[in-house]
Amino acid sequence: MTGNGPFEREADRAAYEGYLAALASDDSAFRASFRDAFFHALKEELTDRQYEVLWLREVEGLSGKQIAYKLGISQSAVSRHLTRGKARLRVLLAYNLELRSQTFS
Repeated sequence: MTGNGPFEREADRAAYEGYLAALASDDSAFRASFRDAFFHALKEELTDRQYEVLWLREVEGLSGKQIAYKLGISQSAVSRHLTRGKARLRVLLAYNLELRSQTFS
């Protein structure tokens, strides 16, 4: 796994912001189609536990301590699942951005 230095975080943020800007300019049918494909890919790419932990953290807004208690796992396990799940998401998004630029440019 690569490090998470400041440059990588800035590059991730820039790619994400560019992606959002491009997505905002698309029509709603494309956005709906992409959203469905993205959530399907999430289920395919992440382990069940990674998906569950990310959902509880990002969608439901639970803290690491709350997630640990709810799932009966340690806080360090929650942290590992978050870190690994987000790393997989970065790869998934980067791959999608690469395909999109090749297909629609």
